[in-house]
Amino acid sequence: PQVPLRPDCLAIANNFVFLLGGEELGPDGEFHASSKVFRYDPRQNSWLRMADMSVPRSEFAVGVIGKFIYAVAGRTRDETFYSTERYDITNDKWEFVDPYPVNKYGHEGTVLNNKLFITGGITSSSTSKQVCVFDPSKEGTIEQRTRRTQVVTNCWENKSKMNYARCFHKMISYNGKLYVFGGVCVILRASFESQGCPSTEVYNPETDQWTILASMPIGRSGHGVTVLDKQIMVLGGLCYNGHYSDSILTFDPEENKWKEDEYPRMPCKLDGLQVCNLHFPEYILDEVRRCN
Repeated sequence: PQVPLRPDCLAIANNFVFLLGGEELGPDGEFHASSKVFRYDPRQNSWLRMADMSVPRSEFAVGVIGKFIYAVAGRTRDETFYSTERYDITNDKWEFVDPYPVNKYGHEGTVLNNKLFITGGITSSSTSKQVCVFDPSKEGTIEQRTRRTQVVTNCWENKSKMNYARCFHKMISYNGKLYVFGGVCVILRASFESQGCPSTEVYNPETDQWTILASMPIGRSGHGVTVLDKQIMVLGGLCYNGHYSDSILTFDPEENKWKEDEYPRMPCKLDGLQVCNLHFPEYILDEVRRCN
């Protein structure tokens, strides 16, 4: 999209890419939370502005269930939210749904078994180990809710906590389990310093248990994550030696092993990545090959 935007969240629905919220450059020269939503169509290789979220959000989480994209909690420069809203892909419309139990930002969201899992993040008190799952089949009636509405329902349920508190981490579902990578473990509020978390954990929904796996070679946040050829790839990010990364790490879930040099490095060092797998028409791929 041709706007000075730092999107926080990416969602894939019907092979369209949706970029949601984050921060955009304001007239005062500062970045502010954004409510903007853009959709990328790989068939036309084009971007389209969609309906804005009901409230601007940064450092929030999203997940796609059926025809809906859910946006959970987050913050602006002045306020942290617990509100949750969903976007109807077919009608280009947002509506509020049952809110997250607490104000939170810097958390991560992934859909598994048609449920949206939210892990970690920062609450008013500290970095969190919390794991909470949203089940839309238990949702209350959709009424004229506002972002401040507190509704007691049973559609949000706490699950076993992670072994490590973390925020600004990445999570992905693979083979019926959830994998969590890196992030920031501790925020020292007095000095705003952070401590990196190289750890990897896996969650089994059948047993409601977390298991610690092999750690990344170096802790990082702001990285991207995706699955390719039965391996989980971790790309870029801010490493905790203070340097931005252009590396691509691969994790083999079956062998519980990391590899660092299986793929060439990215053309530049990147932080705040949003990564996805997408099917492109052959004529678009041919055009890319010609450009290269």
